[in-house]
Amino acid sequence: MKLLSLGAALSLAAFSAPLVADETPIVRSSLKVTVYDGVTDDLLSAGLNQAGLISAVAPGFADPNAPTPAELRRRAFHGNYRGIVDTVPGGGIGLLWGPGSPGAPTFAAPVVPGLIPGTEYKAYLRLPDHNPHINNVPAAVQIPRHFDPEKPCIVAALPSGSRSLYGGVAIAEWALFKGCAVALPGKGTDTGFHLLDAVPYAVDDLDGVAGSPSALGNRAQFALRDSRKLEAYATANPHRVATKHAHSQINPERLWGEFALQGIEFAFWALNDHFRGKQHFSRKNTLVIAAGASNGGGMALRALEADDKGLIDGLVVTEPNVGPRDGHFTIKFGAEPPFDPAGRTLYDSITLFSLYAACAAHAPGAAGTVQIPGFTAPQAGGIERCTSLKEKGLISGTTLVEQANAARDKLRAHGYAAAQDWGIASHDTLNLWRALQVTYANAYGRFAVEDNLCGMSFAATNASVPPTDPNFGRPVALSEANAEKLFADSSGVPPTGGVNLVADHAANGPILEALAISRSTGRNDLNIDAALCYRALQTGEGIDSAAEVFNFARVRFGTRELGTTGKLHGKPALIIHGRRDALVFPNLHSRAYYALNQQEERRNSRLSYIEVTTGQHFDAFISSLFARSINQAGVFEAQFAPLHYYFVRAMDSMYAHLTTGSALPPSQVVRPTPRGFAPYTRENVPELLPPPSNAPAARDRISFERGVLTIPE
Repeated sequence: MKLLSLGAALSLAAFSAPLVADETPIVRSSLKVTVYDGVTDDLLSAGLNQAGLISAVAPGFADPNAPTPAELRRRAFHGNYRGIVDTVPGGGIGLLWGPGSPGAPTFAAPVVPGLIPGTEYKAYLRLPDHNPHINNVPAAVQIPRHFDPEKPCIVAALPSGSRSLYGGVAIAEWALFKGCAVALPGKGTDTGFHLLDAVPYAVDDLDGVAGSPSALGNRAQFALRDSRKLEAYATANPHRVATKHAHSQINPERLWGEFALQGIEFAFWALNDHFRGKQHFSRKNTLVIAAGASNGGGMALRALEADDKGLIDGLVVTEPNVGPRDGHFTIKFGAEPPFDPAGRTLYDSITLFSLYAACAAHAPGAAGTVQIPGFTAPQAGGIERCTSLKEKGLISGTTLVEQANAARDKLRAHGYAAAQDWGIASHDTLNLWRALQVTYANAYGRFAVEDNLCGMSFAATNASVPPTDPNFGRPVALSEANAEKLFADSSGVPPTGGVNLVADHAANGPILEALAISRSTGRNDLNIDAALCYRALQTGEGIDSAAEVFNFARVRFGTRELGTTGKLHGKPALIIHGRRDALVFPNLHSRAYYALNQQEERRNSRLSYIEVTTGQHFDAFISSLFARSINQAGVFEAQFAPLHYYFVRAMDSMYAHLTTGSALPPSQVVRPTPRGFAPYTRENVPELLPPPSNAPAARDRISFERGVLTIPE
């Protein structure tokens, strides 16, 4: 690869200037342009190729305490790609997606088959000055060598979860195969950390290389401003870690649409720089598709809603985390009573499940059809959680099963369907809910790390001594090696990359939350005290002090900033969601968003909603964690269909629609068959993974009439 140094004229101090003051959408002095030759490195896999992406072993570093930018990028690509798609041989890679699949482009030697040569621009986005700390948002633009200036196209591949700019690399694959440029903006969550007592490697820069706050200055992705309050907190609470998503104090989710649009503006800027003097690219002559999964899908929808410049021509998203505002409609599924989503928020779901899921996991059927120890079996701590919930009058029942069923009833009333019950135990055991509540509550309320909201913090914890040692699970300094690779390894939400959840207010705290003894119950019930605190920030129940009322108001204000309108300017759009999604529930997100869009845009709507009966949120787990049974050879039988396959088909449909005018599939239910023990083959894919139909049967049609969204069973 060849590194070119451009744009050193402007100071990083100009980062705080609003976009309107400078037509350049980036901080020019942060710009880096790298050409990848497709021999040792590339745009899609950072040189790993399909074999490297399939491997469960992440690429390492020549010096673990001083990884290079190229090494960090390669490791980040490995984790981010594998976080989105199924990379198990037989699960679709090499056939339906992946560098070795039939759709991959070919290049003349010496380019290695599977690698995609091209140029990558990387910089910080230029943002308005609303940052109490350093909150740089990284972005990249990839221009593949086979980009055709006569048929220019851009795909905004937006990152899922709390991941950073490379969180959309699996989404970008379709674009790179097609020869489109790719916009890869971060979304203000990113993988920026500030280790409060690790001076030499406390923060990281655009490349993920760690350094001290003083050395990196405004070049840091994220760094807290010095204050006496912060200094006092760090002294009293050693080894703590601030994360960008939780502690930036800007509520980044409300800005996701803005970040996505600026990422697209960066793509136009990069194309015009790359092809300087040959052709000018603009929204008038360049096709733009916004795409993403999960949080990336929500980011894309927010961008299209906010797109007053007409940058985006079409949209394709899967399982979007999008919070539609309350509308005047209900959802009718099969023979079930109508359900009113009532504008429920993701935070409402997170805190409800954090409180009740560990107990509900012990209900019959809630652990799936097989229990894989450590993943899908309900936690023993859930039994203690049931007891504590009963003592506090939050559930009824005298037996464990009665209490667990009562807890599951709480979830069901929220819009959590029976089709998602399989995920209660696994998602709780994977600690999704208790992890998310800490990050999202802090973000929505714009809390500082020193506010120590609900007595929870982030730190590495001691695992180097026996569990019987009193120091086991206590906060310790994150090792330099782990700190140096946080950019590459982190999902942005602890526990991640060696940074864990710490229960500061536990009776035995501060300690790793899994070991916490709750003060109010005296038992290890998975820290019910913190769960109740975070839940109160949603409901207001149990709040009695002025400080708690203020915190409740802050979180309520933050969540109300996020309500989406459902207005997509009449642009063509496809939303795909798995009926069995046990994290981002169809009733509260895609179904509700589609209904709101139909209510708002009526005949002007060009949105189609595709619901996949055997789809769920994590394609990466289909062939591993969430299996129905294991055959004699120890091979997992997959029980879900990959949503990524339907994303690829939808991108094909959207591109054809925008370039040739061919029809998009109408809203419908698609009914794939899980592959079971068999691998996907060219012969069985049409049968197992039927595509959406342009003329769906009556039993599969989704309709919206007179304020009722009807979803066939």
